Amino acid sequence: MSQSENPLDAFERDYRAEIGKEYDLDGERIVHEATRDTIFNFAEAVGDGNPLWIDEDYAARSRFGGLVAPPTFLYAVTHGSTPANGRPGRPPRPDLALLYAGAELEFSATIRRGDTLTVSGKALATERKKSQALGTLLFTTGETRYRNQHGELVGVIHPTVCRFLPPQGHAVKIDRAPRPETEEKSPDLLAYDRVRRGAEPRYWEDVEVGEEMPLMEKGLLTMMEILRFSVLAPSVPRRIEQRRPGVDIGFSREKQQQRAGLEGASDYGPQRVCWLSQYATDWMGDDGTLKKLSVKICHPNLMGDVNTIRGRVTGKRIAGGEHLVTCEMAVANQSGLVTAPGTAVIALPSRA
Repeated sequence: MSQSENPLDAFERDYRAEIGKEYDLDGERIVHEATRDTIFNFAEAVGDGNPLWIDEDYAARSRFGGLVAPPTFLYAVTHGSTPANGRPGRPPRPDLALLYAGAELEFSATIRRGDTLTVSGKALATERKKSQALGTLLFTTGETRYRNQHGELVGVIHPTVCRFLPPQGHAVKIDRAPRPETEEKSPDLLAYDRVRRGAEPRYWEDVEVGEEMPLMEKGLLTMMEILRFSVLAPSVPRRIEQRRPGVDIGFSREKQQQRAGLEGASDYGPQRVCWLSQYATDWMGDDGTLKKLSVKICHPNLMGDVNTIRGRVTGKRIAGGEHLVTCEMAVANQSGLVTAPGTAVIALPSRA
């Protein structure tokens, strides 16, 4: 790159040269096998207490006959963003800021306890947009494919990553309503003390277009909640953690986000993708199947925000012998700002 070349132009040029090339991403795997512990750790990190993932006796009585992984367990295998970042092994450019912009996920097969996963992918496309706050934004999209030990495709993630020149100061400032003390609910309590559809089938015939889905509270976003997802460490409590002199509990994450022009530490984009998957699987019950999930990360979810998820049924159809419903869902903070809207396609059992 010449001294005068814009870093964004240089990255886009290099990225375009990689489009269409197939990558072997097995070297990027964090988790190789869906064991009891890796499934449990991932569910804990998301705050998803669905007994299909964590209760062996319950799962043995289900249609699966044993423990299965949440659909978004794909993120535990590898975060899936490499094909949207360029050639594998290439470190991120220090002269560009980046944010996770969302993903489209397709789920082809259930990940069962004992499955081993391999990963491949490719770069797909680039697109530029203009932002009043951040200037030129470069969006790159990739494709990450996950297969089990039988060579069967279990899922695909199409991640989108946004890059831009690091802004001066806080380029992204959002007015947030004061957070009442009564809203500081324990994420651990919320993870396990919630109502799920569970073993009672939700039949396609009983679902109405326009039907509201129950509210899901995710509680207060703490630094420990952010860290717990990033390292999948269930032994770390989801408590409200205060800064203490000389103690580093991960505030480097905050520094990274400030470099991108944010006010402070925020979650990882895939964290909210996993929340919306949890919302869909809690609603559909044990006999439903999440087929597709599309999520946009529109605004940062900052440490200290209180998050809730709402949704409604927007469509019903029969296709390929499956009884499908489409649901629109969204993560919103205490100000009512929607930070991550999403759409899910779910196959439900039919009374017929």
